[in-house]
Amino acid sequence: MRRSFEDFRFVRRIRKINLAAQIVLGLILVVALNFLAARHYYKYDLSANKVNSLSPESAAHMLNLPEDVEIYSTFSKGERNTKNEQEYRQITALLRRYEYESSFGKNGKIKLRIVDPHFESRLAESLSTKFGKDIDSCVIISAGGRFKKLYSPDLYEISAEDRAFRGEQAITGAIISVTNPNDKKIYFLKGHGEMSPTDTSPSRGLSEFAAYLKNLNYEVETLDLSLSKQVPDDAGLIIIASPQASFLPREIDAIRKYLSNAKGKAAIFLDLGSLHGLEEVLFEWGIMSNDMLVLDTSSDYESSDGDLIARRFPQNPHPIVKYLIDAQLPVQFGSVRPVREDIGAPIDDNLKIFPIILSAETSWGEKSYMQGGVQKYDESTDLPGPLPLAMVASRSGGSELGLTIPGGRVAVFGDDNFIANKRFGRLGNAKLAVNTVNWMFDDNVTLNIAPRKTQSYSLTLSRSDLKNLALKFSLLPLGVGLIGILVYFVRK
Repeated sequence: MRRSFEDFRFVRRIRKINLAAQIVLGLILVVALNFLAARHYYKYDLSANKVNSLSPESAAHMLNLPEDVEIYSTFSKGERNTKNEQEYRQITALLRRYEYESSFGKNGKIKLRIVDPHFESRLAESLSTKFGKDIDSCVIISAGGRFKKLYSPDLYEISAEDRAFRGEQAITGAIISVTNPNDKKIYFLKGHGEMSPTDTSPSRGLSEFAAYLKNLNYEVETLDLSLSKQVPDDAGLIIIASPQASFLPREIDAIRKYLSNAKGKAAIFLDLGSLHGLEEVLFEWGIMSNDMLVLDTSSDYESSDGDLIARRFPQNPHPIVKYLIDAQLPVQFGSVRPVREDIGAPIDDNLKIFPIILSAETSWGEKSYMQGGVQKYDESTDLPGPLPLAMVASRSGGSELGLTIPGGRVAVFGDDNFIANKRFGRLGNAKLAVNTVNWMFDDNVTLNIAPRKTQSYSLTLSRSDLKNLALKFSLLPLGVGLIGILVYFVRK
């Protein structure tokens, strides 16, 4: 055996086997590392505005999905540098972030499939059978037999100034909807001259508000309490928008009973003048609203239209208005009345009341607003500013075994004009109204997800610029190559 190791041929054969073993083991190591890296990795977003990552709200929800979610994207790539290609890249990148974040969850995960209906006809036909024929250029989100389809208008917010991408807000809302078996039904009360969700008129219509709620997966219906003995059991929220006639006593009782339940919730939007019996409801929730018109001596008040720009918030802001504060968005009210805490209401330790938006220090509540003419502050009859223009109240049902039982919620606004079609899209009006609804349903994950402005970058270079760049980028590899050649000759 000793002679075998001294045999040159034997040693050479052993070295070849050793080299082959090293190569095989090296390949196995590379494959194993890539296998692990493909399944266990972490992404870091180094962009300035964190555009390559989900918001903390969305990421937290992806970690707690109750079941698997399937997402299909049927957006086509389109030609280079076209609008279709930009949409495709932006939407696909966002969906991949959802898939990545859900991989850290313990329960449900997101399964993403990018589908090109023009080339994958069989899969497209299967999707049409399952989700309906209108599947072109949309995102389909499905879980537990429930699904939601989002199209380009749902994912982009277009204004005269710019085009913002609101895909994360829409997709997160859709995922919440399909993974939540409980219906989110909103009833708009009618029968007393209230503003209607089907009315398209500028001043009294709420069709834009209703459409926005439907896009967020809320079910919207109307309810006439004069024809019904009680608020339906499936009501997640009732909206009372500017009644013009008094409620019947049994209607007020039905509202009070509904709000006394654990899930009872109401958003009330008031007009100037009489409260038409709603003062009883407000009193039980520790809120009052004086029949006064909030005026202001600053430029935030436009006397011609009676509009008041409210840009002041409490020192400890409520979650409803957090996004408005961060984005520096004021709210444009119409003829607004003060809404404040009723210090004469019974003391209730389970009731918490918060103002959410205020008028300026230069404002006041004018009692004699019906007289017209030039109005001036009268300290004997008027209320000095700043004044609360909207209040929210939440009541816990008590506590048992150390657990707090949730109760109802009420939001009262001293204005009905800001949700009307004419003003709904102005400033922060839509965000305030929709965030209030989200808060009612504890859907706080969608409160502070802001639309992101779409940005595209292009680099235009001349032929000489390309040559100069090619020369500069080739210097390093050429230098490394020359050093290698030099080392080779020196060793030789």
